[in-house]
Amino acid sequence: MAPSILPTGKRVNFKTIRKSSAPEMVAEQVLNQIKSGDLSPGDRLPPQRELAALLGVGRSSVREAINALAVMGYLDVAQGRGTYIAADLPEADVPLAKFDAALKAGSILELMDVRELLECRSARLAAERAEGQKIKSLVSAIERMRRSAEDYASFLEADIQFHQALAEASENQILCELTRLILDKVVDHHLRLRTTRLSPGYREISIETAHKILAAIEAGDSGAAAEWTGRHLNAIKAELKDILA
Repeated sequence: MAPSILPTGKRVNFKTIRKSSAPEMVAEQVLNQIKSGDLSPGDRLPPQRELAALLGVGRSSVREAINALAVMGYLDVAQGRGTYIAADLPEADVPLAKFDAALKAGSILELMDVRELLECRSARLAAERAEGQKIKSLVSAIERMRRSAEDYASFLEADIQFHQALAEASENQILCELTRLILDKVVDHHLRLRTTRLSPGYREISIETAHKILAAIEAGDSGAAAEWTGRHLNAIKAELKDILA
């Protein structure tokens, strides 16, 4: 046993992991602590470096497990503030047999971190620089998203078009190239994870927030453009768990 004191003062005992599937074993230990009541909604987990040392695994294994559990609805990851037990835990246990799918879905969260850095910056620059044809490209992409909302393959293509148009509106060639590389990875994830299961409600939110981004850019409000871009990107996180259904 490797005891750890949570920020709340609770004492939690983790067992050193010796099995080959380290991310799954990390997840299993966290789930067991939740089920036993040693970890409660709102409790903050130890930092990843500390948790890795306690469990005897690499930080990458801890990070993969945390991302997967976030997808499964057990954890909330707050950038810069830590990882917390979700306030609303799943009503039914998600079997660990689904963990491989959750690991794949969890990798999208890392992509989202990069996308937020790139695309929020693109939105800020677009609000300062975009005009004419660049604005028309954003309008066209959003309209295509709206028309294809019932067909997810077409919707995804239109959504990618919108994000590429957003990068181009920044008038920064490096941002455009980096965004294109990231979007290629996004498409690959969507194809592998069968995200056609994502709800119509998500698509509605995506279209709505895209309109907000456009309005902020047209108004020259860089702060609002970046904020709405962040909301647009974060909408996917609440939906990832549905891939496991």
